[in-house]
Amino acid sequence: MAAHAARLARLFTPEYTCRINAQVVHPAQSQLVKPNELESALARPLHVSTYEPHRNAPYLAATLSFGIIRGHPFMDGNKRTAFFLANEYLRAQGLLGLLDEGKIGDVYQGLVGLADRYIEVAAGKLDVGGLVSGVDSTTKPKS
Repeated sequence: MAAHAARLARLFTPEYTCRINAQVVHPAQSQLVKPNELESALARPLHVSTYEPHRNAPYLAATLSFGIIRGHPFMDGNKRTAFFLANEYLRAQGLLGLLDEGKIGDVYQGLVGLADRYIEVAAGKLDVGGLVSGVDSTTKPKS
C-alpha cells in the first residue's frame, strides 16, 4: 500500500487540488488561504501508509478527506474538494468510487449519508475512524 500512496502523492499535488477547488467553487474565485494545511492534508495518506502499513485504500482516502475538511485550506468548497479527491484517490487505486454503484435511490441515500459525515467532520463531531466507516461501506474493487 505504501508504494501506491507514494505514487499517488506525486499525482495529488497542491496545484492539482487548487484546480479541482476552482472547478468546484466556479463561478466564484478559488482562494487558497492556508497552503501549509493543504500540503499537510495531501501528505496524510503517505504518512499513514508508512507508519500504519496495514491500512487499506478507503482509510487512506478518508485521511485525505479528513485533512482537507479539518485543515480548511480554501476559502470555500473544502468539503466538496475533499469528496472529489477521496473519490479519485479510490479510483486511482482500482476501486470503485464513493458512489459508483447502485440504483438512483440508493446512490442518493448514500450521497446524503456521506454528506452528513463530511458535515460532522467539519463540526468536529467525527474523527477519521468515523469517516472511514462510511467510505468503507460504499467502496468495492472494480470487477
